[in-house]
Amino acid sequence: MTQNRVSWLESNASQSFLVEASERLASARSMPAVVEVLRDTARGAIGADGIAVVLKDGDECSYVAEDAIAPLWSGRRFPADQCISGWSMQHVETVIVSDVRADLRIPQTAYEPTFVRSLAMVPIGRPDPVAALGAYWSTTGTPPEGSIARLESLGRLAAIAVENARLLDLNQEDARLKATMLAAGRMGLWSFDVASGTLDASAACRKNFGRDPALPFTYEDLQSAIHPDDREWVNAAIATSLTTRCEYDVEYRVLAPDGDTRWIGVRGQPSFRHEGTPIGLSGVSIDITERKRMEEALRTSAATLEHLVEERTRELVRTQDALRQSQKLEAMGQLTGGVAHDFNNLLTPIIGSLDLLHRRQVGSEREQRLISGALQSADRARVLVQRLLAFARRQPLHPEPVDMAALVIGMAELIGTTVGPQVELRLDLAAELPMAIADPHQVEMALLNLSVNARDAMPDGGSLVISAHLQRTDHLAAPGIEPGAYIVVSVSDTGLGMDADTQLRSIEPFFSTKGIGQGTGLGLSMAHGLARQLGGALTIQSEPGSGTSIALWFPATGARQTAITASSNHEMHGSGVALVVDDEPLVRASTADMLADLGFEVVEAASGHEALALIKSDARICVMISDHLMPHMTGVELVRAALAIRPSLPVLIVSGYSDAIGLASDLPRLSKPFRQAELSIALEKIMPAKEAGPIIVTVVEEPLGTPTIPIS
Repeated sequence: MTQNRVSWLESNASQSFLVEASERLASARSMPAVVEVLRDTARGAIGADGIAVVLKDGDECSYVAEDAIAPLWSGRRFPADQCISGWSMQHVETVIVSDVRADLRIPQTAYEPTFVRSLAMVPIGRPDPVAALGAYWSTTGTPPEGSIARLESLGRLAAIAVENARLLDLNQEDARLKATMLAAGRMGLWSFDVASGTLDASAACRKNFGRDPALPFTYEDLQSAIHPDDREWVNAAIATSLTTRCEYDVEYRVLAPDGDTRWIGVRGQPSFRHEGTPIGLSGVSIDITERKRMEEALRTSAATLEHLVEERTRELVRTQDALRQSQKLEAMGQLTGGVAHDFNNLLTPIIGSLDLLHRRQVGSEREQRLISGALQSADRARVLVQRLLAFARRQPLHPEPVDMAALVIGMAELIGTTVGPQVELRLDLAAELPMAIADPHQVEMALLNLSVNARDAMPDGGSLVISAHLQRTDHLAAPGIEPGAYIVVSVSDTGLGMDADTQLRSIEPFFSTKGIGQGTGLGLSMAHGLARQLGGALTIQSEPGSGTSIALWFPATGARQTAITASSNHEMHGSGVALVVDDEPLVRASTADMLADLGFEVVEAASGHEALALIKSDARICVMISDHLMPHMTGVELVRAALAIRPSLPVLIVSGYSDAIGLASDLPRLSKPFRQAELSIALEKIMPAKEAGPIIVTVVEEPLGTPTIPIS
């Protein structure tokens, strides 16, 4: 066979390998696949004694594959600046070395053990090569031009394959990241083709709509899944997006096959042909059911919280109003109590003097009528003052166990007569009620006042019910009502009723809805003060046109009712010397006149120190009458000092207050103002039975200008 014939056959064989390499490189999808093709085809295509595939790895060259007549450097790494493959990639050009031992770029230590005497190296990839393909011969000399051309062709084909593999890797990585993000966001992909009306939905999208991911999900299925109440506006949003090119962004309800209602969030972008006709919509879907449920729960919680805040605010306003009302009443009570006490100081000498003149029948018959009229007016003033003190909770009370049912029954006839025949009176009294702590006389007055108020509230007649029952409470039932057991006495009518503003002012002294001259405006305030002073309260329930119910709460007790003893109707006849101590000259003189009329010899003192001096110096003194609130020494302090000198002396305290500062509960008391008969009864109770011993009368009063006592 001639040399030409051999060359032709070799050339054809090389071309066949080159064609095979190009075909296989075209289908390579990764760098390992490219390396494998080059390893299998490059040696035959080039006609070399060996080939090597080198990959760039940072600053090193990695020999990853080879096909040669003897081992080369497979699996080894060399610094890129110390090997010929690195030089080729750095300079992006083909390197031809006819004698490796004569080229300074060749690392001789690496090449000496090998068969290589000449080589050609081409870079793979531009502008930044990522690999190199080397061809090696065992003889020196320039490689054949055809081999170099085929080597460079393989380099170009490999570069294209490598770039395709890189782009494919990037696409696969993008797809992986996209799938990861969609899965993380529980998003499904969908696309809708307008022309065909077909819907392409991913498995996640079908799952979001509550469908089996393995089953078909058509556009008709989508339409039937949309909640009937949302279908119309959802389709309108689709049409708007395809018409105006705006983003399709909606949230609507869908009905799952199992009947469950779910919420779906859908976002998409429209696409159009170059002439402007719409192609379709593509986008993502997400199940937002949990978010919607949380939003609904949040709205419900917000509404509940708003309601609680409003209710709490209303309660706070009510509490503040009640506090202001309580403070207002407390201030009015202190003022009223102080004024009433000063009136008592003024009424004491007036009533005492008029009483003496009336008893002694001084003057003509006409003058006696004038004195009697003045005395009656003074008594009415005393009752008025007592009501003021009741409102101020400073009236002198005599609390004791009271059978409220018996008291109401005893008052029934008087109340019935007072309210008149147009008012039907009924009693509603619980059986076997325990006793209540109260002052029976004051309760009777309060019930009578409340009944009169009820009658006046029913100008055309009506029904009046007085009830009494036991009420136990373990919480603060109303302002002033502490937990415990109470006897509640209620006066209920079917009259005009009161609005809220009237109820708030109803217990203020002198407040009245009646006409001028038809009431003092003190009845309800007196009842309120009475109940509070006894440890209870007064409550009002009323609406305009529905009548009024006023309840008096009295503390219940297991004690028995005190037996009532008849009082003496005759006046005592005293003897001996009585000492009257008071810094108020008029009160002192009036009391002295009444004692003198009872048969006592009277000496007077204007202070406690003056009184003690008289007790020490005058052994005849058998009774001492002293004011309580005096400068430098109170009446109680005076009594204690006097008893230290004369331990057997009886004592009596006269006061317009029930809670005067320092007033001892074990000392006898008499309320101001008083008549001579009341003074006589008080003295008789404390004097020895056989003879009138020394009597100490303590008149508790405050001089003008003395500050009133705060109510606790």
